[in-house]
Amino acid sequence: MVTLTRRGFLASSTAGALVLACGTGHAARAFRLGAQSYSFREFSTEDAIKNLRELGLTEMEFCFAHFPPDVNDPKYLAAKAAIDAAKISVPAYGVEEFTADEAVNRKKFEFAKALGVEVLTANPDQESFASLDKLVEEFQIRIAIHNHGPKARYDKVADTLKAVEGHSPLIGACVDTGHVIRSGEKPHEVVEQLGSRVISLHLKDWVHEGKEQIIGKGDLDVVKLAEALGALNLQGPIMLEYEESPKNPVPDMKQGIENWNKAVSAAKVPARRKRDE
Repeated sequence: MVTLTRRGFLASSTAGALVLACGTGHAARAFRLGAQSYSFREFSTEDAIKNLRELGLTEMEFCFAHFPPDVNDPKYLAAKAAIDAAKISVPAYGVEEFTADEAVNRKKFEFAKALGVEVLTANPDQESFASLDKLVEEFQIRIAIHNHGPKARYDKVADTLKAVEGHSPLIGACVDTGHVIRSGEKPHEVVEQLGSRVISLHLKDWVHEGKEQIIGKGDLDVVKLAEALGALNLQGPIMLEYEESPKNPVPDMKQGIENWNKAVSAAKVPARRKRDE
């Protein structure tokens, strides 16, 4: 049993601290780490990609801040060319609204297929699920419900669990760990309760009733979170999102990645397994 506390691991040895960014060690096989483009909302798509590279990462979840979910929009066409030229992966897009309007929902799935994403991060209303059950099966693109903190549609973990009950296993959760803390819950416990419904993460740290922090400096128990995700054999993307310092987020995000990797190194995380193992 790992007994290293959140603050304790930050003071521990830095050995293996960059296992994810460097792609070495057992932890690198356990998780995929990328960044949410909202962290770079004051940058162009090209400069957002440069920031991603500076972080040592190759996966980005894009959002409306850089281009809309419309394959005919000029911003999308320019961004897609930049993404292809940079040879980065875009496993997710969002957060997007979904309603009972199946035609509008379908266009978002068609956009996701064209972009090559695996996951649409979503804030679906109750009437959307009949449509979404069909579309996730047809396109084999997942819907990950994003919690957004106090008074939001998906505030507590119970709200997400109730929403997905009886629906396709391709519909699950994007756990925003910062908003979980804002809602007075613990991210590792939320992950445990959601179980196989965890599809992806927005990795943030926060102080409850306070402000966002660099990963490892707030109320997030990073080691316990890594252990909970390891127990699930999470295959989906973990997207570092940082809303502070919008004009120069990279230094704080680098520190967050280092702290995340220290936590993964300290945690009991099994080697990544294929889904059918």
